[in-house]
Amino acid sequence: MRHPLASNAGICLAEVMVAMAAGGVILSATFQALTLFESKLTNQQSIIGRHQDQRLGLHVLEEELRLAGTGTPKDTPAMMTLAAQELEFTANLENLTTILTEPVSALQQDLPVLNGSNWNEGKRIVICSTDHCAEAVLTRDGRRASLNLTAPLGVAFPAGSEVFVSNRVRYYLSAISGGKRNVMRQVDGGANAIIGDVTQFQLDYFNRQGQPTRDAASVSRVRIELAVGHDRQGVISEVALRG
Repeated sequence: MRHPLASNAGICLAEVMVAMAAGGVILSATFQALTLFESKLTNQQSIIGRHQDQRLGLHVLEEELRLAGTGTPKDTPAMMTLAAQELEFTANLENLTTILTEPVSALQQDLPVLNGSNWNEGKRIVICSTDHCAEAVLTRDGRRASLNLTAPLGVAFPAGSEVFVSNRVRYYLSAISGGKRNVMRQVDGGANAIIGDVTQFQLDYFNRQGQPTRDAASVSRVRIELAVGHDRQGVISEVALRG
């Protein structure tokens, strides 16, 4: 005798196959949606990363360009290269400056200074009195009260003459594999990429009257046009040279 709650209803194989097929379609659609979402998220993160690099790199370029001339002898142009996609200039990036505490002769290689700490070996320095300047290179790290040069100055300087570091700074556009381009930063030697995936990098130079110029001595302002990735419209920045 059958139990009163027993049912004659059942599930046939065809229904099972239909349910499995429907589940497969749902799983496939879910997987495709997740893949698409992941792809869009990765792309957005890449775009955000590029724009962060753009902002940070441009900020460094602006700040260092404003210092152009601070590491230059008197009556010497700060700008050395003025090209559409390259510029080179001198600047005292770390504001390292001191004075001679005693007179030095033309043959002297040890400079008595007020403070030579944190002046690194190999740095190019400039010594200026009221009427003349000379350049030299440090043969070793600076000491508290002295700087040692690789060669004599060749000219005498009185006590109180100014001494400061002169960094040579260069920014330029460089092509890499895959057709992509980077803005490179070079300071006193080795270069490294500061802005990646650059699609536009244009430099224009102006004098105090706002007229375009390629005369290094008359440049007072630099316009930078920069775009990265697939941006159709980049950023424009104008930098006045403080030095």
